[in-house]
Amino acid sequence: LAEASDGRVTETEIATHGATTGASIGSHIWTSHKLPQTGRVEDMIEPPVPHGTIYGSVSLYSPHQQKTTLGVGSRQELKVWFNGNLIHQHGHFDRVGRDYTDFYSVTLQPGRNVLLVAFHSKADGFFGLETGTEYTVSDAGVGYGLPDTPVHIGDTFTVDLNAENLSDLAGWQFDIAFDPTVLEVVEVNEGDFLKVEGGTTFFQKGTIDNAVGKITGLSSARLSGGGVTGTGLLLSVTFAAKAAGEARLGLRNFELGSITGEHIAAEFYEVVIIIEGQLATGDVNRDGRVSILDMVLVAQRLGKTVPSGSEVDLNGDGIVNILDLILVSQNMGKSVASASPSLVAIDDIDGLDPAVIQAWIEQAQVEDDGSIAFQEGIANLQRLLASLIPEETALLPNYPNPFNPETWIPYQLSESAAVTLRIYSVKGILVRTLALGQTPAGIYQSRSRAAYWDGRNTVGESVASGLYFYTLTAGDFTATRRMLIRK
Repeated sequence: LAEASDGRVTETEIATHGATTGASIGSHIWTSHKLPQTGRVEDMIEPPVPHGTIYGSVSLYSPHQQKTTLGVGSRQELKVWFNGNLIHQHGHFDRVGRDYTDFYSVTLQPGRNVLLVAFHSKADGFFGLETGTEYTVSDAGVGYGLPDTPVHIGDTFTVDLNAENLSDLAGWQFDIAFDPTVLEVVEVNEGDFLKVEGGTTFFQKGTIDNAVGKITGLSSARLSGGGVTGTGLLLSVTFAAKAAGEARLGLRNFELGSITGEHIAAEFYEVVIIIEGQLATGDVNRDGRVSILDMVLVAQRLGKTVPSGSEVDLNGDGIVNILDLILVSQNMGKSVASASPSLVAIDDIDGLDPAVIQAWIEQAQVEDDGSIAFQEGIANLQRLLASLIPEETALLPNYPNPFNPETWIPYQLSESAAVTLRIYSVKGILVRTLALGQTPAGIYQSRSRAAYWDGRNTVGESVASGLYFYTLTAGDFTATRRMLIRK
């Protein structure tokens, strides 16, 4: 918060601060609604942080203009602003007790009044208004429901405007201001908050001006039943992201009304939505890069009809097929920050079957129309296939080792083979045979693919601690390693 040389804080600054922190901080700082005649307080703040300055604010809603007395108490340095004016400041550290020590004449204006305080984190502060003062302290307002995931150029997303802790609401009106260089409004839809219990409303969608960045004349009035109390959806606005940057959303001409036509006091504020750069084609999981993970998501839906706009339907024809796989493959390695693909980026190839990749390549070659997309896509699929098939067959160290009672034994095959794993005691006695069957070429390293031994012999008994040997046979290949059971 900026403080001028004369100690004054503007209403705009107070409103901004109160909107962002008042509901959470102010409700704790405001400890007494009345000024006890004894001058004592019912409660006081014990600051939660060890060092620094704590700011807090609270909104007081007055039904009319009224003069009253504000009591202030603290044991250390404290500043207090009321409706933008600095009314209290001291730096004495010798005040003790929980009595109000200073009293100020203040005027509550009709509607919202703001009390803003600042004190050292090791201090405390307590405040109250004299008995008989009419006002309410409320966290009621209108808030925003924003997208849960990052928004990128080209995305369409929805912002919800929600009633929060409102009482007896029968109607609302406001305009919405937004940055037209970054956002464009697609549509506006009324929420169901005023329609509870079968209620009907008169809703006006307003006028959208994407050139100026405004939606004007938004309103809704409940036509049946009483007012509505609680929290719920007032309005949904769908935006399209046009450019990267910070997009501000704010409400103008804001007003809420009760069923009796009275004004309802409530907080509202501005928000900022960050629009990031455009995602590369094929970034199905929206993590900022095109990788094998995106290809797996597309492959899972191959041959299936999907709704319009589905992330896995890259060419937008309504069905997931080899053309969508080609588009992912063509862009492997691309990201928001990189316009050209690097070599195929593979972070997690567990579970990919080389035979499936080979089938994709063969299908792509049949449908190849000679375009660059097919050429680059097939080339990347071939690179992927090569990375899935090792140059030589090998038996790898088991893990964990030493172990108790189970372990995983990884291996890799350069070509399809019948695989058998045999476990021997240190004396050469066969303990267990694991027949893995005909196994395609590939890498079998993860727990879901590696051979598994539960530390038991052929009849299901747990074997004793000690040194054991395991031998892998795959076609003409044979290799042996050792492992240790420690109990």
